[in-house]
Amino acid sequence: MILSSCQKFLGSGRVLYKFAVANQTRYSSSQLQYYQSLRIHKDKSVPSILNNLLINHMLKYDWVVDQGPKLFDLLYAICGTRLANFLINNTIGRVFTAGENLESVERYLSSSNDKISYIIDYCSEAVEGIDDCEKFYDENSSIFRQTVLECAKKPEKKNMIAIKVSSLIDMNLLKQINKARLNIFELFNKISQDKQTITIQQVFNYLKEQGINLNENEQKQFIKGVLKFNKNENEIDQITWRYRVQPIFMFETDLNKNPAIKHFNNLNEKELFLFEQFIERVKYFMDPALHNKICVMVDAEQTYLQWAIDSFSEQMEAYYNQNQTLVFNTFQNYLKQTKDRVDYELAKAEIFKLNVGIKMVRGAYMVEESKLAKEQGKENPINDGYEATTAMIERNLEKLILNIPKSSTKVFVASHNEQTVEFIKELMHRHSIPNQGDVLFAQLYGLSDHVTYQLAGEGYKIYKYVPFGKTEIMIPYLMRRAQETKKVLQSSSLQTLLLIDELKYRLYLK
Repeated sequence: MILSSCQKFLGSGRVLYKFAVANQTRYSSSQLQYYQSLRIHKDKSVPSILNNLLINHMLKYDWVVDQGPKLFDLLYAICGTRLANFLINNTIGRVFTAGENLESVERYLSSSNDKISYIIDYCSEAVEGIDDCEKFYDENSSIFRQTVLECAKKPEKKNMIAIKVSSLIDMNLLKQINKARLNIFELFNKISQDKQTITIQQVFNYLKEQGINLNENEQKQFIKGVLKFNKNENEIDQITWRYRVQPIFMFETDLNKNPAIKHFNNLNEKELFLFEQFIERVKYFMDPALHNKICVMVDAEQTYLQWAIDSFSEQMEAYYNQNQTLVFNTFQNYLKQTKDRVDYELAKAEIFKLNVGIKMVRGAYMVEESKLAKEQGKENPINDGYEATTAMIERNLEKLILNIPKSSTKVFVASHNEQTVEFIKELMHRHSIPNQGDVLFAQLYGLSDHVTYQLAGEGYKIYKYVPFGKTEIMIPYLMRRAQETKKVLQSSSLQTLLLIDELKYRLYLK
């Protein structure tokens, strides 16, 4: 019966298969034969292959992706939570996630490719309508810790974890810290009047104008504790100001009592308490990560949160990356501001001799960011088109990779774009950048498997992002994957071709 159904599917899908073959103009005949010989879907069951083909086909249509949230809501309204979760888990969830819990991830990893390492991503993030937010944040921290310990079981694989800061801290507090950091940046410009540096006395004079009078001990604390200045240092450049003057401190919490820092963040006692809870949650999974040398990817989020997330990532890097690169921050290259952020990272690493880890992605919040900018009457923060984003990510990756011989920088090329991957490989070859783990590659679970397997076969250090989580909290992630899959499928039908090829192998039709 299954055989008969599959043969009917193949018969009705003959047009789809011909379309997939016809659209592989970027690949030579030998390349196609190479990808087909890999049989990268050989571990999938027949129902799983059929499900992949169905989901991929549906996600080619703009209206399906654009109306995704409404379709999910309709499904829950008609079917109820239990049945809706079952349907989601066994359709789109099966394509893009490893399941609902860590046990399902363990089963996936137990049958995984030896040449591929994994970034385990518990896909929890801030969501509306949670009754007990603090309990939710504590549970997320606990699962991150369990994920670290799961990675530690096979140290030779060098598996990693990914986190979202918004899953660990009150959203309103995160927004307030984000705003405080932007104000700190603006303060330098205000004081400097377009000059390259400002003086410590200018900072104290500004604070005095705001009614903040630091006594001698508080001034010393700001100079030595915050700025980390020696006795004779007086001038502050923009890089130093941006790096040293954080809106709130995670690991040097006595500095948060300084009147200048209190003025910058304007947090009340309750908010300070909530921040202390956040610090404990971070330490709960980061301390075992440090002990077991498990790398932690801090995922990028929306621009109205990202400056706060950058602040926390910087502080985590300074604390945990002292002897090795364990903490990686993420840069979304569809944003116009990313060029300046990358330049800052390189300057900061050189001045302060830091071990910096950077994951470069195109980005996942483009639709939301454009919509929000339009609603607020602001300039769209998104680059003008796909080609502009390609130019941005290639420019930034080139600067980062060429900087590797000069400083301790590790770069993750998290891309499904084959031209970008080839650009990086050629760049490494042209500049004799050794393939020793300073440049790493990654693709998402369910996307561009042929790119992953090819890189693994060529000896590059390659990772697969493996997301998991409860169905309800996975929906925002699944919607972003739907947006990304639409773009990947519209640019290449190779994924469809290889899935149908595997089905033919299985049914002895090839």
